Amino acid sequence: YYIFEIANYSFLVLLLCLCYKLRFININSLIVWSGIFFVPLVLNYFIFSPSLFPDQFQYASEVMSLKSKGISIDEIASQNAEFSLNLGSISIPTNPITITTTFLGYAPIPNFMTVTSLAFANKFFLFLSFLGLKKFFFKDENKLLFFFLIPSLLLYTSLALRETLIIICSVFFLLNMLKNNYIISIIFMLPLFALKIQMFAFFALYFVGRLVFRANNSLYMLVFFLGFVLLASILLQDTILQTLNYYRLGFAAENMDLGDGIYGYYAFSLYGEALAESLELTSMLEVIWASIIGLPKLLLMPFPNTWSNIFYPIQFFESIFLILLYWSISVRNNLLKNKEFIYLSVILLLACMLYSLLVFNVGTFVRYRFSLFFPFIIAVYYIATLERGNKTKLFKSNF
Repeated sequence: YYIFEIANYSFLVLLLCLCYKLRFININSLIVWSGIFFVPLVLNYFIFSPSLFPDQFQYASEVMSLKSKGISIDEIASQNAEFSLNLGSISIPTNPITITTTFLGYAPIPNFMTVTSLAFANKFFLFLSFLGLKKFFFKDENKLLFFFLIPSLLLYTSLALRETLIIICSVFFLLNMLKNNYIISIIFMLPLFALKIQMFAFFALYFVGRLVFRANNSLYMLVFFLGFVLLASILLQDTILQTLNYYRLGFAAENMDLGDGIYGYYAFSLYGEALAESLELTSMLEVIWASIIGLPKLLLMPFPNTWSNIFYPIQFFESIFLILLYWSISVRNNLLKNKEFIYLSVILLLACMLYSLLVFNVGTFVRYRFSLFFPFIIAVYYIATLERGNKTKLFKSNF
């Protein structure tokens, strides 16, 4: 195991040294990224069993099957009819596992042998994203490094999961939107349709509001846009309620545990009728109220009474830190009156409110919350960078 994975680590460090030699990165980045690349070696099989995140095995099996046989494993192949987009005679697979592993399989690491191999592939693409972000934050390379040391980012990008690709696509979608690069933004948004449909919906809302309603330019247009969204929600109430109740029930059923080995969908099939009735939302007013009530839980979990693994205490304090970081960036850079910041924050709030309706499994939604929150923090920091740049130009012109 370690022979294969040390080879992968060595390759990434060699790449890192090459980038340093070519002056793509500075000495601080060389040191920090050497440590970031090392993290996968000490997580799976060492600090914890990979079964703590069991989905990893499916991703690992899929990438090995695709690279060795050119076909999906049986379990995923049987799902491809469900996860496909039919365009006439053309059928495009949209299975998130297949898409993720196909993309990660292009990472030029020497070996794909274990779940940790996919983690190294994730690290490779995360490093490429760091190099890409330097174009947006050229003078802040050392400060940019700070964001890549956030514990949840270190954790989720060191696993064989799709969170890394979701985060990368989300970050570059938002940054290109802020630069008015709409075509490039669409390119980064489209993969999210398969990787994480919820994120695609959030960003599609942001895209329409910014491009069509210009909600980022005027508070009046923002209010008009929110009124339009509310009116559309009322008109489409039946469809929205049916979808929300379906997902609420699905997440609740998956997390149902009656003890004595009776849990999940099996438990729900036996005693789920009362649960279904208690969770059903019957009006948009009830949806709004339930989302407001559930928002603090989503933002601050995992609470101490739910700590069941070594990561939960860290993520509890991290959740508080990220909220304070978001607030600190906005206050210290006078963004509270910045219309771009206000619109971005409104979209983040709406997305969090929607997620708050579905929180039944703490581990799942801690991961979902971070994948959502982190790209918005990067976007807010970019707005702050632009704001500082504008003030510097104004000062120089006045001088």
